[in-house]
Parts: sequence; C-alpha cells; structure tokens
Amino acid sequence: MNTDTAKSILIANLKGSKRKRSSLITIAEATRTLIRKYGSARKVASVFDVSRTIIESFDKINDQPTEIKKLIEKRKILLDASTKLSSISDTKKRIELANAVAGLTAFDTRYIIDYWKKHPELSPEECKKIVFDSKPVTEEIHVIVAPLEAKQFDEFQRISRMKGLRLEEAAKIAVEEWIMKQKQGEEH
Repeated sequence: MNTDTAKSILIANLKGSKRKRSSLITIAEATRTLIRKYGSARKVASVFDVSRTIIESFDKINDQPTEIKKLIEKRKILLDASTKLSSISDTKKRIELANAVAGLTAFDTRYIIDYWKKHPELSPEECKKIVFDSKPVTEEIHVIVAPLEAKQFDEFQRISRMKGLRLEEAAKIAVEEWIMKQKQGEEH
C-alpha cells in the first residue's frame, strides 16, 4: 500500500464517527505502512492527532494469526478484542480465545480473557461458561402510567391496603388477571 492511500484511509477512519468506513484489516495495513514511513506509532499518532494507543491497537491487528484476521474481517472480533487478544503469547490459545469470544460485546470479551489469564488451566469455552453463569440475570421491566379518576384511585388504594399489598403489587396482579381473562376469551 502506498503512503498516500494509507493517509487517506486513516483520515477517513480516524476522524469523526466511531463507525469505520474501511475494514479493520485495511486500517491496520494503512497504519503499518505509515509507521514504517514515519518510524513510530507516536509520530503517526501526532500527524493524525490521535492517541498513540489507537495507532498501536490498529497495528497489532497485522500480527494476528490468519484465523483471527478472518474473524476481524467478518466483524466478529473488533478492535478492543483484537488488542486484548494480542496480549496472549500462545498463538494456539489466542485463536481458541478468539473463537470463544467472537461476536461478544467488548465488556464480555475483556471479562472472559481476563478470567482465562487468571485460570489458564481452563479452556476458553469453560471460562466463557463460568463468566456467563456468574452474570446476574436481569429482567426487562416496563412501567405503565394510567390516568385514574380520584374515586377509582381511592377504591384501588383501599382494596390494596385491605389485602396487604403495595399499589405496585396490586396493579401488577390486576394486569395479570386482565391478561388471563383476555386469553381465556380468545380460546372460546
């Protein structure tokens, strides 16, 4: 890749939007071309007014094994994951980890790789399972705001208190009962 093309690629991909116009592999190759021209990642970072770390992260993609580069090309491994994987010297383990974290969020990827580093006797898939099993299960909750006339609200509140329920609990029960009633009506 020539220097002018490499500069154009970095200008188009390092400024503005987080969404890259070029593939990470192309950006990595452009970065390597410019590091060779300018002599260091620090100088390239200075020319493009970005951090040295981002330039080094793109450059590390060039040193990834072919199997990981394929995952990067398919956008299954992103820049952050590639950088984290670069810290693993054992190429075979690095590829196994890449396959285990392909398609995951940056947070999950970091957590799984960090967990594996503390427990290298485990396989990457075992680490992934442990990490996911330890994550708290969250439920999506929706809140409904319903306008009630004063008389309706007072009666609802009175019945809730009488049954020893908070208003939220009574409202949830009312909705559940309404849904069941509707479902029964659909069956007939």
